[in-house]
Parts: sequence; C-alpha cells; structure tokens
Amino acid sequence: MKSPFSRVTIFLVLAGCFPVETERESLVTGPRILAVRSEPPESKPGESVTYEALVVTPDGEPEDAAMRWAFCAAPKPLTENGSVSTACLGDTVRPIVGISGSVTAATPPDACSLFGPETPPGDFRPRDSDATGGFYQPVRVEAMQRTAFVLERITCNLPNAPLDVAVELAERHVPNRNPKLLPVRAFVNGAPASLGALPASADVRFEVGWSAEDAEVYPAFDPRKQALVDQREALRVSWYATAGPFESDVTGRATDDTETTVSNGWRAPDEPTRVFLWLVLRDGRGGTDFAGYVLDVAPP
Repeated sequence: MKSPFSRVTIFLVLAGCFPVETERESLVTGPRILAVRSEPPESKPGESVTYEALVVTPDGEPEDAAMRWAFCAAPKPLTENGSVSTACLGDTVRPIVGISGSVTAATPPDACSLFGPETPPGDFRPRDSDATGGFYQPVRVEAMQRTAFVLERITCNLPNAPLDVAVELAERHVPNRNPKLLPVRAFVNGAPASLGALPASADVRFEVGWSAEDAEVYPAFDPRKQALVDQREALRVSWYATAGPFESDVTGRATDDTETTVSNGWRAPDEPTRVFLWLVLRDGRGGTDFAGYVLDVAPP
C-alpha cells in the first residue's frame, strides 16, 4: 500500500524511450490530489494564506469535490522518517473552516515552535532548516478519499547565528513568491501543432516555460561558514495525463541553469480520444503553480 504522505519529488531530467504507461506516476488512472498552491507561499505566523488544491480524475477536474483542510499540530518525533508526523493523519490537527477547493486561513502563531527553530513543547527538539534555510508548516487536505500535505514555508528567527548575520538576513530577506507557468506549446515533427488536433500515435513534443525572475536569488544562512550565502532556486515541472506515456515524469532546471523552458515527449494514443493534461511547476522553496489542458487526439 502506498503511503498517504506526499513524497518529495527527486529532481531528474531523463531522456530516452517511452516506458510502459502503467508504471508511470504521470498517468492519472483514478482520483488524485496533484498539488496545492498557497498564496503567498511563505508567511509569518498569524498571516493569512489562501490554499488551492488541484484535484483530478480520469474525467478531468471535478467541480463539486468536497475537501477538508487542517493545519498539522504535531511536531515530528525523531523516531519517524517522514516529513510530516503520522499523528497529523489523525486528530492532532487544527481544522480550517471551508470545504471548497480554495480556503483562506492564518498561519498558526506557534508554527515556528512546532515546526521551526524554536523549542517545541514536550519531548521534541527544534527542527533543522532544509538546504534553502526554510521551515515549513504542514497543511493537510482530504478529497475524494485521498490525503495530501502541502508544506507552507514559514518565516522564523534565524537559529544559532551571530547577531550581525541575523540582522543582515532580516534586512535582505524577501519572502518567496510563486512561479508562473507560461502556456504550453505542442510540436509534431518539429512543427507547431494544435492541442485540439493532435494526430493519433504521434510523438508529440511539449514545451513550457516561466519568466527569468521566477528563479529567485535569495540569502540563506550557512552554518559551516556562519555567514549568509546567495542561492538561486531550481525549478521543476511535473507532468500528468489521463492517457499516453511521457518521456519523463519530471523535467526541470538546476540552480546553475538559467534556461527558462523545458520540453517533454509524449506519445499520443493510437485511437482518437480526449486526454486531460496537467502541469505542476515548483521552485526550490515551496512555490507552486499549475495548469490544465484538454488534448483532442484526432485520426492520423
């Protein structure tokens, strides 16, 4: 049985032949929560954040799917390896009012204590930051008998840093913002193709991008150097469809790659049909954007 926790997507750029559809994470064969976008994607305790879930099925995006939202309220014990405590699958949560696909709620005032560098209550230790210097409040969403977590980046005080470094970070820090997907383009045999008339059995090349400003440069504390270092966000795109295999489930650009587009190959079904396509863009600090498209596969 698969874990109900959302798993970290490893940054990969693969090329080659098309694998078998049934083995692919990118193939949507049942109800799924593909992503959650928070606006803003980084907040201070007490600030309001709007959460929007991308829930899909083989028939597209359901309009009437009821959703339940909650803030995780349990720090992760050292004995657990996941990114979110298993207690947050139960009742150790703070429900968020609303059952729609979009809700707004204030980040809990104790987020930096439960999930940040401040000492949490009970037999727990403060959390270590990730490689980008970030701390995260887990938010649970349930829809169509599926459960997923989004990690809302929270702004906390800098732990174990010299005073001058902490002051410098406070002066230079700019909260993360969500990247924005540009419209996807399709090509067949190198020529532009309409999403509404893709030939059956064709090898389609999709291309999508973002603006150069979406790969943000930000200061992060380096514990070894006891100083701030400038880092640049990596960006990755996860691909999903209701039919047809992709060359890669995930494509992207590393922190030192300034290109602003990625491409992916897709094999159209052999028979005329309608296919739903979804793209999820994520940056290295938790920012997210997503988009959905309808592909009409026509006779070759």
